[in-house]
Parts: sequence; structure tokens; C-alpha cells
Amino acid sequence: MYYTIEIERSDPVAPQLRVGTAKIDITPKFPLPLAGFAIRENRKFEAVDSRLHVRTFYFRQHATDRSKRQALLVSADILFWSDQLADRLRTRIARRWRIPLDAIILNATHTHSGPAISTRTVGLGEPDPDYLAFLEEAVIRSVEQAVDDAEPVSIHRGRGSCGIGVNRRKKEGDRIVLAPNEEGVTDPELRVFVFKTSEGKKKGVLAHYACHPTLSARNAVSSEFSGHAMEQLESHDSLTVCAYLQGCCGDINPARPESAESDRDAIFIVGKRFADDVKAILSGELERLEPAMLAGRRSMTALPFAEMPTPPRKPGEQALFEITKLTIADGLTFIAMNGEMVAEYGLFVKSRSPDLVPLAYSNGMVGYITTAEQLQEGGYEPIESVAYFGLPGPFDQTVEATVKRHLTAIINEHT
Repeated sequence: MYYTIEIERSDPVAPQLRVGTAKIDITPKFPLPLAGFAIRENRKFEAVDSRLHVRTFYFRQHATDRSKRQALLVSADILFWSDQLADRLRTRIARRWRIPLDAIILNATHTHSGPAISTRTVGLGEPDPDYLAFLEEAVIRSVEQAVDDAEPVSIHRGRGSCGIGVNRRKKEGDRIVLAPNEEGVTDPELRVFVFKTSEGKKKGVLAHYACHPTLSARNAVSSEFSGHAMEQLESHDSLTVCAYLQGCCGDINPARPESAESDRDAIFIVGKRFADDVKAILSGELERLEPAMLAGRRSMTALPFAEMPTPPRKPGEQALFEITKLTIADGLTFIAMNGEMVAEYGLFVKSRSPDLVPLAYSNGMVGYITTAEQLQEGGYEPIESVAYFGLPGPFDQTVEATVKRHLTAIINEHT
């Protein structure tokens, strides 16, 4: 199944873009189980190493006929959004602010040291209903603040690279194990988008990269290296909200520094390296982007699971894969997916256009989406993770071709 929706009428010239930002603390106020590592055995956390936040970017344009276009991008320090919470939030936001469902992206940084969110996962922490209600209201408050904060901005883009990521699928004998693989595929590109006010002040910064935040398995709350980096960047300008946008990092982990004496040391070192790479881009020459007409599309398609002799399951069981395409500027279009996408898919999206920004962990979660070759090889992502996601089995070999076909279709759709 494939469909697209254009959110409003096109105008010949894109009106000026207005952006509002907000940052709200979503650190749990009481001990509860964390998501990300089964070795925590669903125990309640014992410490708070760093605070968690939701960072929200609201986009608006006013046409000459007084019509209005709106879009929303939310980044939260959580493992991923559950389908239920993502759907509920998008519905509430669309009803209250009339932001089209197809123009809303809820992205997760994928920290493995935040509260459990999904009731579907197994062994990765039991979600607490009170915290889920708290998180939902925090997001709504952040949208409210961002909407009220909107003002005209200019858009700027910088490109660079970051070397903290390493492929984590390594072949040992006839098995694929989770271990650093320097020969494996990675995506070192780091892209930074800056929104500046008419006075030239940085109102918001988006840093896009693809790397698992998995430096600490301590039973402690942490925004991980990505959150530490954003806090460093924000500390230089209290008016700037800096959000980490997670790319297709399903098989990419951070390389652990040899000098790190503890998990917290590793987070500080890697976080600083990442922040320094972002600062280097910000201090260089940035390319100014022209605003485009805010436009959103959604595509949904069914992904089949592989036929398995055991255990028996309902015939024809499938997962609903969702892609959201959101255009902000000529040079800035998000392609968001509700899966744990391996690096190959991010590189595939970028190969279609350097202006596309692939986002995984967005608007829900269907599990790991790997390549057909990785399915044949086996290992954690395509096979062993199935039990943790509560899936009926691995995905079918045809899934890679299906996903790429639908990505191509929505990318080629005119917005």
C-alpha cells in the first residue's frame, strides 16, 4: 500500500520561514526501569548521570493570501517512540494546532539509558504509565512553547565529518558477532543546519549523524554522548536549542576511547569530540538555503515476515512501515522512517540527493530493518533482536527491495 498527501496548496514563491524552538526536561522524577539493555533485568534505575530532554522545532509560513503552512520536528532523549504514543501525540498536535499529520516527525536520539516507552518490547524495561503520561504532556508543552516562540529566520547548512562511529557487525568463524569492525560500512557524514534570527543570532541548531548512543550500560539515566554534546553546544549560547537528529545507525556503534576509565568518561570524551566537530562546522563557511514551501508526504507499506515452520503464527502477518517526507528548504528535506535502519538505508537515501536527511527511530518502531545480505548472514540485528522487539520472526528477504522501492517513490514525488 502506498499513498501520498500534499498538505496544502502550492504558492509560486515560498514565503519567509518562521521557526520556534523549545527545550523541556523529561528526566523521570522517580526510579523506574530503563530501556536499551536486557542485562539491567528490568530493575529500576539507581542514579541520574545526566538529564533527558525533548527539543522541539516548529516551522511556519504565511502566504500572501493569509493561508498558513506548518510543520513540526521533535527530538527526544528516549530509545524510540512506541507506535501508540507516536500516533496519540500526532493526533493531539494536529487537532490543537492544525499541523498536518504528514508534517510531524517525532525523532528519538536512541539513547539506551532512558525510560522504557514501548509495551511491545521484551526484556528491555517495563514502561511506567505515569511516566508515559508525563512524557506526553511534556511534548505538548514543548510544542506550545515552540509555537509561541516562532519568528522569521534564515536557514544555513554546513557539512563535515565525524569519526566516532564504527560498524559493529564482525564475522568470527561462521558467526556474526557484536564487535567493532573497522572494515564495515559506516556513514561518517555530519550535517548541521542553523536557523538565525534577523539579528544574526542562532535560534536553533540541528546536528544530523548516525551512531548508536550505547557507551554506558550502567543502570543510570543518561542522555549519552549525543545529549552531552548538545548540552555543550547550548552552554555557549543560552538562547540556542541544539537537537541531535539520529540517522540510520542500526549497525553503527561509537568507538570506545581507550583513555576512558569508566562509562561516564567515555560519554564525556565522545560527546566532546562530537561537539567539537559540530563547532568546527559552525565556525566555517555555511551555505545559505532558501525556504521551500513547507510540505509533507507519508507512505505506508506492509513488510512481510519470513515463513517459519515454528513457532506457528497467523498467516500473512506483516509490519506497517511508515516513511514521512518533510521539506523545509531547498536543501533540507527529511526522510523519516519508523524502523531501526542499518547504515545502508541512510546511504541509499543520500545517494538519491545530497539534500535529503535520513532519520530513523521516527514516529514509531517496527524493529530492525536490515539488508537481505545481513539476513542471510544472521547476527543480532536481523535475527537475535526479534525476541526483544516482540516480533513473530525475522523479516522476509524481500524487505530490502520493498523498502528501497518505497523510499524511491516518495523521494521522487513532487512536493
